[in-house]
Amino acid sequence: MNEITARHQIKVVRTPSEIEPLREFWDSCNPPRDADIDFFLFILEVYPQVQRPHIVVLYDGGVPSALLVGRLETSQVPVKLGYFALPVPELRVLQIVHGGWLGEISEHNAKMLLGSIMNSLAAGEADAASFHSPNVNSPLVKYARDLPSRWCADHLINPQAHRLCELPEKAGSFLAGLPKKGRYNQRKRVETIACDFEDSRIERFGSPAELDQLMRDAETIAAKSYQRGLGVGFSETPIIRSRLGFEASKGWLRGYILYLDSQPVALWIGSLRNGVFLSEYVSFDPAYAKYGPGLHLILSILEELQASSSRPVRLVDFGIGDATYKDLLANLSRQESTVYIFAPRFKAVCINLLRTSVGKMNRLAKSLLGRSWLAGIKRKWRTGVSSQPSYRAPPS
Repeated sequence: MNEITARHQIKVVRTPSEIEPLREFWDSCNPPRDADIDFFLFILEVYPQVQRPHIVVLYDGGVPSALLVGRLETSQVPVKLGYFALPVPELRVLQIVHGGWLGEISEHNAKMLLGSIMNSLAAGEADAASFHSPNVNSPLVKYARDLPSRWCADHLINPQAHRLCELPEKAGSFLAGLPKKGRYNQRKRVETIACDFEDSRIERFGSPAELDQLMRDAETIAAKSYQRGLGVGFSETPIIRSRLGFEASKGWLRGYILYLDSQPVALWIGSLRNGVFLSEYVSFDPAYAKYGPGLHLILSILEELQASSSRPVRLVDFGIGDATYKDLLANLSRQESTVYIFAPRFKAVCINLLRTSVGKMNRLAKSLLGRSWLAGIKRKWRTGVSSQPSYRAPPS
């Protein structure tokens, strides 16, 4: 289907065969990992919930000027009361991937691109559209709020910090740039680990041949972590294995594991593309929590990267959400939020009403109970889902 306004034309790509002619423009936009054309095609093949691509291309005078990278899939719009997910029916969702707004996203172009998405929703192609965490100050979010009716708009836009660390251009010490307390704490971790363990080493995994050991040892760590109790984070599943295997085949995979006396204790797994390290999984065995193994691993790797004369990494992307290590290490941040638009149909509107009502209850509870109280509950929850005996060093 083509939509024409004066010299501008919009085309919606719905088959994989139509994607390849877009490669030159697509690659010229330097997309992040999730919006990389080859990664996108890989996800289309592997993820069972994906039905087809849905790529909105805006042409200016016959030349591509902007596009939205999306796919139609069957999934649930999350509705959570606190930590607990409420049962909701599956919907057909147009998922616009993170960073999947490429080219010139001006106010005019954003309005046209979103207009195409809304036309697809009105035509019954999907029940909802999800934009995965655009900058809340972007034209996309502005028009995602303003264009839909109140029944179809997202009333729960929740800005969260997306933190990054830009590494200095010159090689040197990463630790030297930390606050005095941060440097002291890392030295203390190194000394304590050296005192309590005969062998401490960090191994890097990146090739397809190394994938089996990475998956096995990462699962040993993740199975004991608080993230596993929450149902998030790394898991040795066929989907994650396939994805990491794809990244290894492209030369992107960077997996790091800290071993203490040959026991895998902490992991940091991500991908390195175009000088950007995308942090995806961070976890540690809570039995070794007193050694701060997760932060020790991250700082050790950042120190190594910063000291390298080849400077393979210029930016570390820690992703969205709060964590103590992000507060310590990040020097850049922006506010992002997932944004939904719902179709003007009964089922979709009902899901939006339920989501809005439950979300406002959550916000009211947070305002009444206070952030400090909730932070304490979160700590207890994390401790509860990963509780096990702490590691005790053998007597010297």
